[in-house]
Amino acid sequence: MSSSSALNYPLLSIPAYYVFSLLPHMYATSILGANGYQFNNANPKASLSPSSVQGKVPDAVFQKYQRAENAQSNNMEQMPFYIAAVLASIMAERATVRGQTGTSDTGLTSFVATFFAIRAAYNILYIQVSDHSVSFLRSGAWAAGMGVMGYQIYKAAQILGQ
Repeated sequence: MSSSSALNYPLLSIPAYYVFSLLPHMYATSILGANGYQFNNANPKASLSPSSVQGKVPDAVFQKYQRAENAQSNNMEQMPFYIAAVLASIMAERATVRGQTGTSDTGLTSFVATFFAIRAAYNILYIQVSDHSVSFLRSGAWAAGMGVMGYQIYKAAQILGQ
């Protein structure tokens, strides 16, 4: 039996990101419930569709619900790129350890922490900001997340290309 110090935490960040990605959806359903909306668990996607919800809660709640659901969808859209960045970095670090490449480090742990922080800010901005002019902060957070993922894959490609 291995100790917890032998765990590869960046690899574990992949299922953690999946759970993290669901948080906006959980928030969306909680604000609907707090405003009296009852969804049908026998057909949850249909009962949580915008057409089913609209008009049954105050408009401000409906708008926040939609932003939360959209944040959750965007988290899922980002997941394949995040997985690629983590796995490419793990491969590059393993190749480095085995002496197959130079002594470069991908900074994987820093990447994971930075990416989660950026995505947390993105989710908060997406859900809470309803003003068009301020919404560009969310777009900036999205771009920053894409940038760090792209750079992480680039660093891994540099190492694996040696």
